[in-house]
Amino acid sequence: MQISNFSPDDIHPFLSMAKDEGWISTCRELAFLLERSPQGCLVCYENDKPVGFVTAVRHGRSGWIGNLLVGAENRGRGIGTALFKQAMQVLQRNNVVTVWLTASKYGLPIYERNGFRVCDRIRRWEAPGGDIVSSLPVKKIEPGWEEIDFLGWGDERNALLAHAADGGSATGTENGFLVLQSVGKRRQIGPYGALDPTTAEVLLEQVLQRGGTTMLDVPAANRPASKMLTSRGFTVSSEVELMYAGQSPAYHPECIYGLASMGSMG
Repeated sequence: MQISNFSPDDIHPFLSMAKDEGWISTCRELAFLLERSPQGCLVCYENDKPVGFVTAVRHGRSGWIGNLLVGAENRGRGIGTALFKQAMQVLQRNNVVTVWLTASKYGLPIYERNGFRVCDRIRRWEAPGGDIVSSLPVKKIEPGWEEIDFLGWGDERNALLAHAADGGSATGTENGFLVLQSVGKRRQIGPYGALDPTTAEVLLEQVLQRGGTTMLDVPAANRPASKMLTSRGFTVSSEVELMYAGQSPAYHPECIYGLASMGSMG
């Protein structure tokens, strides 16, 4: 086995493997990670065939590990652990103090053995909406919205917010913001932050009145968000653990109504 850096040629094999697992991943997401963190995008080859992947990206003084994926036929051989440890080394060389990730039941034992602690649970909410009637007015991230995102995660993630908005559309007020992105035939809400539930509801209504099947990933600790989504016909389709290692983060889930990505980079 040999672990090396991702190349553009590895994107489609990764997406094929991710699709087999039922993951939601896109070429655009991988291209952003390759540009933002080329040393953190890793692939494991065996006999000239990719058998595992992982990505690691830094946001300010924190980092995020995502896309840890090993084909079912190759699990239990230490490939995932080797990729994970090398990704951690990349982030440590970049002087991050906190590392985040979301963990499925398969990855949880690896992370616990390496000092990660569960701090929350991320729930994926989905709701059908028929045909899309219209899209949000195109608007880019404003400085005040970056501050709201900082309040939720305790770190500067401006490049991630800009990437999300560049691929979709955004709306907001001085008390909250929402980005709407397209993922295949569905629409993803996120990043989505607000200082109060009333603002969050107003922003959500702007999306729902435009139709379309909609999904978003939300911290379970944000109970007003769960109540709001349930009342509007959303249901939980899956759950993963939110974990961190290193310095305890200034994490405020009550300000986080939707993650920026579907588990891969925050």
